[in-house]
Amino acid sequence: MKPGLYIISLSLTACLFSINSKGQTISGIVNSYHQVTDFVPLYNGVRLQNVSGLNAGNRVLIIQMKGATIDETQSASFGAVTGIGQAGLYEFATICGFLNDTVIFEREFINTYDYTKSVQLVYVPVYTDVTINGTLLAQEWNPATGTGGVIAIEATGTVTMNAGISADSAGYKGGGLFMNATNRCGPRSNWYYSLAQSSGTNLGGAPKGEGIAAFISNKEYGRGKQANGGGGGNVDETGGGGGSNFGAGGNGGQKSNTTFCNSTTYGQGGATLSSFGYTAGNNRIFFGGGGGCGEMNNYYDGVNPPGAGTPGGDGGGIVFIKCNQLIGNNQTISANGAQGVNPFQIVKTEGSGDGGGGGGAGGVVLLDVATYTTSLNVQARGANGSSVGFQNACPGPGGGGGGGVIWYSGTLPGTVITNVTAGASGVIKNAPSHNPPCEGLPNGAAAGTNGIVQSGFQIVEGTLFNCGGILPFGSLKNWMGKRTPEGVQLSWTIEQADALQEIALEKKQARGGFVTIKTYLQPQNGNSVFLDEGTAFPATYRLMLKLKTGAKEYAAQLFFDRQKVKRLNIYPNPVMDELRIELPAARGKIFIALFDYTGKQVMKKELDINNQSYTILQLGHLTAGTYTIRVYMNYELYIGKMVKQ
Repeated sequence: MKPGLYIISLSLTACLFSINSKGQTISGIVNSYHQVTDFVPLYNGVRLQNVSGLNAGNRVLIIQMKGATIDETQSASFGAVTGIGQAGLYEFATICGFLNDTVIFEREFINTYDYTKSVQLVYVPVYTDVTINGTLLAQEWNPATGTGGVIAIEATGTVTMNAGISADSAGYKGGGLFMNATNRCGPRSNWYYSLAQSSGTNLGGAPKGEGIAAFISNKEYGRGKQANGGGGGNVDETGGGGGSNFGAGGNGGQKSNTTFCNSTTYGQGGATLSSFGYTAGNNRIFFGGGGGCGEMNNYYDGVNPPGAGTPGGDGGGIVFIKCNQLIGNNQTISANGAQGVNPFQIVKTEGSGDGGGGGGAGGVVLLDVATYTTSLNVQARGANGSSVGFQNACPGPGGGGGGGVIWYSGTLPGTVITNVTAGASGVIKNAPSHNPPCEGLPNGAAAGTNGIVQSGFQIVEGTLFNCGGILPFGSLKNWMGKRTPEGVQLSWTIEQADALQEIALEKKQARGGFVTIKTYLQPQNGNSVFLDEGTAFPATYRLMLKLKTGAKEYAAQLFFDRQKVKRLNIYPNPVMDELRIELPAARGKIFIALFDYTGKQVMKKELDINNQSYTILQLGHLTAGTYTIRVYMNYELYIGKMVKQ
């Protein structure tokens, strides 16, 4: 492809027609999630890891997922919230434009965010009238990237529900399955940290559930709560605590009715967040906390992991709906917590000889709706703790998850049925041929406490900001660039072109000055794209806009550094006919190019992949020799060498 200018004769409004069109049907995941890596106060913007799919005029939600601090002493106070930080702060915004990977907004920020503690930007689609014809879902919360777990849509007209909206178990993660393989009895009253095996001084703690505070290194296990995450059970075979949100999580159960390691070292329930948000003056929202894992030290079948208990359940996510009319059709909007699942148990949410996991807490449903038509169910329930039991033994059941929040503007009619009840505790299961004295009882495990249904919700959004002054003149919008397999692709949008005499695309490399690489006389309104093929790095680009008055202004500089190269795994090597190329787990387009020893490109291939682990190249037609293979995927370059026999 040769460098050139491509004018698209569609206005920005027309380009966004598919987003704002009338009478659409939607299902599945309609939001996209973007990790925020920095705040750029000069531009009233945020820098994103990936701006792909975002456009000027898009509505977005900015929300900080973590940031609280907790007590980390070796005591019953471990995990208590000592400072809320910026956790739970959020606001809605409209994108004004882009400066490379920085998104600029039309309104000033209301809040200050700590971008080192899981801040995400969520794209919020806006419709006129829209029908939900298949369950609307949230992308699963990813603790590694700090993204996901939120469903958010707006409609200027009507939202018709022919299917449900579910952010169930989309919130904070429950404590995962974990085995303490040896030394079942020993010091076990430790509140925070217990090593995986018996070699440590603190023994036998199961993983805590996730909450609004980041895990403290080497203190991720044990019975102390993790802010609104439930604590894990300590030896021997005690239950995990339930996660919390507005409602507190219930404590896990104890182990009893045995002469071997009776234990009262259950996991604590997550702490209530009721005093940290959910008011007009302190408008913060939170995922439901994850339940703590039950303590496990027995193999279910006597031989194989992962143990005879259950992990903690995931908390509920966040749902936001804004529209003029919501037609419920007796469907359900939910952000419920979940029970933990052990796939190796007969009943996957129940333990046998080990401790049960705590239930996940309910999340949040936010409703900014003028009129409700027909019946509707709205839920943010905590999940039950896991039940357990085996023969005469009485291991600890899991604690119940706390209830979440339903927060609405205006009033709710009687046709809207709400439910923010907490999860019940687990119990000791029925063992007909043994009948232990604890049968049917919680054995110390506790239910969570209920959440809240309240009015007074108001969208958080800042005051207008002169974002047009950031992007040179009012004429230039969306000046941005990205790497492609062929080079650097630069794009921009021109409005009010009749005020411009010319546009010059300029480039600077190394220590040299800017030089013009393309001039556009008589600029036109619309979108333009220029591909700078085969450029060397580092490289910096800018646009010069010259008015008909003779005045000049320059767009922000777009800088592209040398690309980090990753090693490509290929085999067999040497190869005769078929070459297998290992791929990272991802989806989308990949570009493969093959070069001979002179640097001449001898093969080029483009593929669409969907989490494939490998692809095959047929090379039987090539002559013998040494080749370089390049794979370009998700803006990353992988290089390998091969010998063709």
